[in-house]
Amino acid sequence: MKKIFLFLCFFSLFSCVGYEPLFSTKKLSYYIESIENVNNDSITKKISKNLDNNKIKKNNKKGYMLEISSIKNNVVTSRNSKGQVSTYEMTLGVNVKVFDNNTNLLIDKLRFNKKFSYNNQVNKFNLNQYKKNIMKGMINKISEDIAIKLQLL
Repeated sequence: MKKIFLFLCFFSLFSCVGYEPLFSTKKLSYYIESIENVNNDSITKKISKNLDNNKIKKNNKKGYMLEISSIKNNVVTSRNSKGQVSTYEMTLGVNVKVFDNNTNLLIDKLRFNKKFSYNNQVNKFNLNQYKKNIMKGMINKISEDIAIKLQLL
């Protein structure tokens, strides 16, 4: 029994030796020359910051220029019998225009939409922190989706 346990421990420790992030900059077939934030708001700035890792230039990679715009919306989806808000829905829409670096021609228009429903809370500080965490997760997911789409172009 001890031998099996030691073998499993040994195997689990050394099985992650070759770990590399899925979208590491080494294996990307593109680089981002520039990112223009159309709205100049915090959402587009955070997406741009997440994509900054892809700005490593290589000779054999395709170069892209991006224009990013975003729309955030909070909507009341239900109220209780007293008329107080009980649930909200947060939507985040991001539009990305992809231009070729060499010719400045529009290659593609990408659209990403994320929705999340959440309950109202009595403590407004906790509600705001929760909304910030939701928004951060949505922004990170959209940034990953943009990187995947650019890889496929």
